Amino acid sequence: MNKNPLITGLHRAVAALSIIFLLLSCIAVTGCLGDLGIPGFDLKGPSQQAENEGKLSAYFLDVGQGDSSLIIFGDKTILIDAGEIDMGDRVVNDLKALGVTRIDLLVATHPHSDHIGGMQKVLETFPVGQVLDSGIPHSSVLYERFLETIDKKNIPYEVAVQGDTIDLDPALRIVVLSPPEQRFGDDLNTNSIVLRISYGTINFLFTGDAGGEAETALVKSGYALDAQILKVGHHGSLHSSSPAFIARAHPETAIISLGQNNPYGHPHQQAVDSLTGAGATIYRTDRDGTILVKSDGTSYAVKTEKGPGGPAPGATPKPQVTGSPTVIVPPLPTLPAVVNISVPRPSIAVPQIGNATAVVISATQFNAPGDDRQNVNGEWVQLANHGDDTVLLAGWTLSDNSRSTLYTFPAMFLVPGETVTIFSGSGMLNNTALFMGKMEPVWGNSGDIAILKDGNGRIIDQKSE
Repeated sequence: MNKNPLITGLHRAVAALSIIFLLLSCIAVTGCLGDLGIPGFDLKGPSQQAENEGKLSAYFLDVGQGDSSLIIFGDKTILIDAGEIDMGDRVVNDLKALGVTRIDLLVATHPHSDHIGGMQKVLETFPVGQVLDSGIPHSSVLYERFLETIDKKNIPYEVAVQGDTIDLDPALRIVVLSPPEQRFGDDLNTNSIVLRISYGTINFLFTGDAGGEAETALVKSGYALDAQILKVGHHGSLHSSSPAFIARAHPETAIISLGQNNPYGHPHQQAVDSLTGAGATIYRTDRDGTILVKSDGTSYAVKTEKGPGGPAPGATPKPQVTGSPTVIVPPLPTLPAVVNISVPRPSIAVPQIGNATAVVISATQFNAPGDDRQNVNGEWVQLANHGDDTVLLAGWTLSDNSRSTLYTFPAMFLVPGETVTIFSGSGMLNNTALFMGKMEPVWGNSGDIAILKDGNGRIIDQKSE
């Protein structure tokens, strides 16, 4: 039997921490891991979930760290977002494989590149009947080109406003729930288009990257938010899926679109807890590949591209999800994060385990998207181990151009080929994400330098931005 890599990773992390604590002789840790298994699935399950070959097919495309959803209803098609720039060809190929020849409604939830990056390829390949945009001005070349192409092709263009309805088919009800006419300032994520698409008694909620203020406003609004299927906001970030919002939506099935080993710590444990606490089954494109929900208007069924065990090594994922077997057993639940242990920097010399020089600062983001003060975890520094040895990071530090120590690493190992991202804000430590716990931004937006030192104060690497 193949071992689950997530469980193996947790066991490895626990073993590593135990070894380090013995070496430092300063912390004693005891504990155990409960048995982890695949939960059973009651075939009677949710009252409206049942195998069917209904008229509506909603595909949540696997586009890495981005978003793209396709709804096919008879001969009508809706494409909501199109992933990053480098995913344009993939989205186009997936649509062609699914028999799409025209897009009746193209929705750009907001102009960030991980949502509209692939749209240029889409606009060049398919005739488009109408474009729905959030209408928030954005000076990026990508967004300007998007608007220019729409104008050049004379595609009808509409700006979404709360309360609008879209007449695409008499059997479909499409309502714009957000943004309101008086926008939430100029934040692109908060002003994402939120759509509720209903077919019979089955409701879908597509939320773009909306969260925080937008969710609070929706909860207070008089609009219906309940939905059996929720496309989770902002890739499951800390600032989305608040308990109050999830309680109103009360989804049975929650779908998170995100990339493997993404540097943002998505999905955040708080969002996962809100969803599971409401009884939702979570599907994730980084683990399940493209996800298909089919509905006949009274029930729905979920199929996934990879299945719970993932694809066979070397297998090429196929976009024709309709040919995949129905997945009745839900995928493995998101495992809880390892307890965030704060390890004091020891007064004795820290033993160096592994080749420290193989650890590099592989990426940084000093200027968080939007308002830095509202998105402290939008700042981050990522480390990678490019060597062949596992490296002990205990007592290592990160500092900025003032040479002030911003963060001291806890006792943890960074294994070959893996990365760990250090976010400026708060969160739960796990084997790919660490958190400084700062309340305010720490890196300079106009330029800064991240300096990585080992436990004995030697500079290992530095990166400016």
